[in-house]
Amino acid sequence: MVHYSTAPESDTINVEDGCESQRRGAEASIPSWLRLKPMNSMDAYSCPEDDDFETDAPPDSRLGEAFSDEDDGGQTGSLEMTEIRSSTVSTEARAEDLSSGAPDENRSVSVTTSRRRKSGHHLPRHLSLFDLVSIGVGGTVGSGIFVLCGLIAREHAGPATCLSWAISGFAAFMSGFCYAELSGRIPSPGSSYSYAYACMGELVAFLTAACLSLEFLVSGSAVARSWGDKVVEWLTDELGAGGWVQRYLVPGEFCKTDSIAHIFYYALIFLNGPGFLVPGYGVNPMACVVSAASTILVVCGVRESKLITDIFTWTKVGLVIFMAIGGLILLDPSNLNPFIPPMGFAGVMRGATTSFFGYLGYDGICAVAGEAKDPTINLPRSIMITLVIVTILYITAAVALTGMQHYSEIDGESGFPEAFKARGIEWAAQLTAAGEVFTLPVVVLISCILQPRLQFALARDGLAPKMFCEVDEKGNLKKGTIFAGLVMTLIATFVPFTYLDDFVSAGILVAFSVTNCSLVVMRRDSPIDRPMLLEKLLLSFNGLACLSCIFLVHGFASLLGKTIAVSLTVLTACVGCAISLLCPASVVFGGRRAVGAHWDEGVRYFRTPMVPFIPCIGTFVNWYLIAQLEILGIILLLLYFALSSALYFKYGAKNSRISGRPPSVARQYQEVHQEQENSGQEDQGKYVPCVENGHVIT
Repeated sequence: MVHYSTAPESDTINVEDGCESQRRGAEASIPSWLRLKPMNSMDAYSCPEDDDFETDAPPDSRLGEAFSDEDDGGQTGSLEMTEIRSSTVSTEARAEDLSSGAPDENRSVSVTTSRRRKSGHHLPRHLSLFDLVSIGVGGTVGSGIFVLCGLIAREHAGPATCLSWAISGFAAFMSGFCYAELSGRIPSPGSSYSYAYACMGELVAFLTAACLSLEFLVSGSAVARSWGDKVVEWLTDELGAGGWVQRYLVPGEFCKTDSIAHIFYYALIFLNGPGFLVPGYGVNPMACVVSAASTILVVCGVRESKLITDIFTWTKVGLVIFMAIGGLILLDPSNLNPFIPPMGFAGVMRGATTSFFGYLGYDGICAVAGEAKDPTINLPRSIMITLVIVTILYITAAVALTGMQHYSEIDGESGFPEAFKARGIEWAAQLTAAGEVFTLPVVVLISCILQPRLQFALARDGLAPKMFCEVDEKGNLKKGTIFAGLVMTLIATFVPFTYLDDFVSAGILVAFSVTNCSLVVMRRDSPIDRPMLLEKLLLSFNGLACLSCIFLVHGFASLLGKTIAVSLTVLTACVGCAISLLCPASVVFGGRRAVGAHWDEGVRYFRTPMVPFIPCIGTFVNWYLIAQLEILGIILLLLYFALSSALYFKYGAKNSRISGRPPSVARQYQEVHQEQENSGQEDQGKYVPCVENGHVIT
């Protein structure tokens, strides 16, 4: 049951278990029309059975998120929370006031929830905890073991590859705690975009969405391209189909024997130059095939794609367990000596930066939050379960691979199959190679599922074309899926994998840092006498963390560089401590953004421990990993941000629901209320509230 209310200036804030001094200070800093008063429990609408949702979330367009389920009749409904400035105490009075637009200063205001039948802009809730874990594990386990594990061992960390995975796993867990809490509090599609939208405004949210597109769209394309290379390798080496492969699957040979393809090939050479879009004589045809097939499958129906995701995900987990157990059985302790290779700890950290790419995917669970059953409980659980499973698999597989074969002999592209071959277990090598080819496409499929959900969130807020939030009768985002699939297919077919790695990793690390900071904003408040102190300290923390990490990575060789690095790191830690000491904990989630929120003590939300320290540690680790990346990836990211900002001001700011201002449901209602007065209730747009069965519907 959700309660929000507003009252005249003489009333006080109803915050349970809050410190009296904080209550008075919060009251003094809030405009009179947002002051809150206690409400009778009969003033709120209780959602039936499993759809009860109780939250202390702020009255925000992101925190007043829609929930839906399926009733016995098969119709999908949704629950929406709406803050109302015009006050009512009864159903009849509520209807009368909304019609007349005349508020009564002597009445309280409550947030009501209502059930609304499925429309063209609501997603059905059909994903169970098992489905969410399947999406998280399936979207994460893939390139980490099949592509990166051997590469990290051979070029960076050697036997200490397991340490690289552990360090990057630690960074993922620090941010994972933040995702877990925010996903339960703000169960909205869009992942980090929704959290930034609620806490930091549209521009930051839009840039965060751009980062997420790198993860869902571009990294999915990279996996598709990697899969295309593996298919050719598998057919050539394992099945002995080299001649057939050269004739039909290697673009250069195909172009030499087909006149039309020959013309197309030279057109690519003319437009893009050899070695960039056409490395090795052409495009990647199998990457095109797997991207297009995944798109078609998702377009056919979300439930069908969910079933395929579940099957392929746990088949892949079984394959990884087989590889790990087989490698541990064949482990030779001499291969693990010396444990730290000649590259030293710097190599381990560079390996950690590269391996972090293998953890990209667990946050995809938050992108489908709008379709999760019982999201308050299942979303945090699925994130934690996914991270535990993935971390155990990665570390175990790294130990198995480096113990089965000396790191200098490990194949950087096909580590486990070649290692089994080197130990004379031919059948295991063939099974592993075939399993990689068979299960890796699920990562591409999940990317095709996630990107349309991000587009849906953007379109719902007016920051993307409205067609992206159109839901068909099957609960599928058909138009958004076709668009995302087309872009993914083009990238996978024409853009080499090597141009994407550091660029994508940097963007996702930035998105993770935004999520960490969002949790701090929601769990801490600036002092009453020093408004915006929390925001200033967070900005200072991120700036100092970035500078200190740059000197730690690139300037630690000289004495001056060490001095600067240590000084900046200590200063960064001091700013983090200042956030804890100077910015008091919010008495309700969201701080003064959520004053007046009531929630049942029986509802237990996931809470990140040690806030703000865990989010700050996670943010610092993210900046350290970014500092490890190549300068080209950072430059590409900055250019990408500049382009995204231009797109926001050109399109998003002009079409936004809130015209670039911080989201406030109360302010939206004010504007609608004024429009109703001016138009005489003739405007029936999507923001005009109405009353049905005594419950407010927007």
